[in-house]
Amino acid sequence: MGIGMLDSEESSSSALSAIALAVSASATSDDNSNETTPYASVPRMAHQLQNPQRLSLGSSADTTQDSTAVEDTLSRQSADILQMLSQSKRSALGTEGGSNSNSPSKRLRNPLAAVTCNNQSETAVPLNFQPSTSRLAQVRQAKKPSPAQIPARLVPTDSFFVYRTPAMSAHISSGINYFERLSDETLLDIFKWLPKKTLLRMATVCRRFNRCSRDETLWTRLDLGLRTIRPGALEQIVRRGVLVIRLAQASVQEPAFTPSLASFRVRLQYLDLSMASISRSSLRTLLSHCRQLKKISLENTELDDSICTEIARNKALEAVNLTMASGLTANSVRLMMDSLTNLSSLNISWTDLSADAVTALVTHISPNVIRLNVAGCRRVLFDSHVALLQKRCPQLLELDLSDCNSLTPAAITAIMKFNMLEYLSVSRCYLIPATRFIELKGMPSLTYLDIFGMLSDAAMEVLEKQMPKMGINKFIHSSVSRPTVGTRRTSIWGLRTRD
Repeated sequence: MGIGMLDSEESSSSALSAIALAVSASATSDDNSNETTPYASVPRMAHQLQNPQRLSLGSSADTTQDSTAVEDTLSRQSADILQMLSQSKRSALGTEGGSNSNSPSKRLRNPLAAVTCNNQSETAVPLNFQPSTSRLAQVRQAKKPSPAQIPARLVPTDSFFVYRTPAMSAHISSGINYFERLSDETLLDIFKWLPKKTLLRMATVCRRFNRCSRDETLWTRLDLGLRTIRPGALEQIVRRGVLVIRLAQASVQEPAFTPSLASFRVRLQYLDLSMASISRSSLRTLLSHCRQLKKISLENTELDDSICTEIARNKALEAVNLTMASGLTANSVRLMMDSLTNLSSLNISWTDLSADAVTALVTHISPNVIRLNVAGCRRVLFDSHVALLQKRCPQLLELDLSDCNSLTPAAITAIMKFNMLEYLSVSRCYLIPATRFIELKGMPSLTYLDIFGMLSDAAMEVLEKQMPKMGINKFIHSSVSRPTVGTRRTSIWGLRTRD
């Protein structure tokens, strides 16, 4: 520190020097400190003053001769040192030049002033936070591993990293395919939880996955409504053993089936092609492979005699929906009615039937039919047809004769002979007078009656008073043989189409 040892005789000067040494030592941190040096710009001792004279004392003989001069010199130098230290301390505490405030807030050291003093400048300069220079920090920095020393499996990528234990790495590098040790039944239990789209991707993994993904137990139901079916895809779908399929408003691109001499049979039982865009040839090919159909909907599709022939070959059909279908003839209607003996529900409304077709319908229809909709047979369905129908199907529960505007009051007499009829619709049959509807209250089984467009509001109130137990005009649309009713579009005929 540039300060020599004081003689024992010079107690007063020694005391001043000790005070200066203690203050300067407390203001300067040691080499191992991690703190900044707050008073670095203050001269430490006398050797840093402008006066180059060093504070060093000679032997006791010399000091005895010049004791008075030395004491004066030490007193002046010590006073100057203490004054400089007090000024630097006040500047570090943020005080003004002549301020002597002793408030606690001003007695605290200002860290910003310490940083300023550390820069060896008395003027305001930008803050400069220097890194730690302690030996402990240097040791810690030296112990940090370099990027080259980090294992490759622990280096993260942009999005994620894969960490494998040695056991996992050994398992992967062993080359053992543990899926091969699983039975097909176990794989099928896993595959049944996958969506159909994922199941198709699994078929491209390996041959075994391809074989298992084609199992018919995974393809019992399928919903392709409002979809576009690519060429050849429909054949692949029905070959997988689908039982329930919904193709409502779907667009089937040609060719739907590949020309092949080998015939195949499908397990399809419930088919919904309502308002689907499909050619007659593709529809004929599809139905030619179906022999187990129970319910079918071909609403608003184009038919011909060959298609009706394929429909008639499905002897187990229970419900047929041909609403607004075109291409029906008397021969095709007769063929279907003669063949479909298990039919219980038929919707053949608005199909532009001829009078001969209507006659073939009411004379060859199966006696097992309990729900029938022949609405829209304008000027071709007469009272005689209703009488023949009553004799052919006495067990009818629902009958829709809406818009059959050729019916007369004689039709009401034939209708009242249905002993089990629960629902009747004669909407817009304008030749039937309103007074004849009151006679229908004599039918004990009749529960609902739709007569839209027949009566005024006042007449409707009178009729409701006459038949208080009957629901009048409760159903706007018919539900006979329709696959979907209301807003539900994920099921057909009460069966789910999605897993």
